[in-house]
Amino acid sequence: MIPIRRHDLSPRVELLPLLDVVFLLLTFFIYSLVMMVRAEVLPVRLVPVNTGERVQQPADLAAITIDQAGRCYLNRELIEPADLDERLAQLALRAPPPKLFIALEQAGPGQEMVDRGPVLIDLVSRIRKAGIEDFAIVGEPQGRQPTGEAREPPQ
Repeated sequence: MIPIRRHDLSPRVELLPLLDVVFLLLTFFIYSLVMMVRAEVLPVRLVPVNTGERVQQPADLAAITIDQAGRCYLNRELIEPADLDERLAQLALRAPPPKLFIALEQAGPGQEMVDRGPVLIDLVSRIRKAGIEDFAIVGEPQGRQPTGEAREPPQ
């Protein structure tokens, strides 16, 4: 009689490949997360954001606001594009340089806006060219009701 060899080949779930995939996904999401912070120093209603963290307001800060028309305000003062590089260089020379917040004004109902994407990209490149590395884009937490009417920036 010929003996029959039987192996115990019951199905198994391998956990190591599963763990590898989970950690790769976790790493991907951590690196792709956009970190934004919220600052309560700007006189406009901010664009809502759905990611980010709340930070303590630093003692020394500067705020650049881009309004609906694409104009830039540095610490609530309208600044011409020609003067922006000089003012950013002055900020970079402070010891230590201030924390810089960038905010975009939210459009109200029925108000027209210009495309501020190129303005924002140009602003970030000017900030980096001036040597300021510590800056953050701020916004209103998504889902939060506005605390009041937006005030107009000074003219």
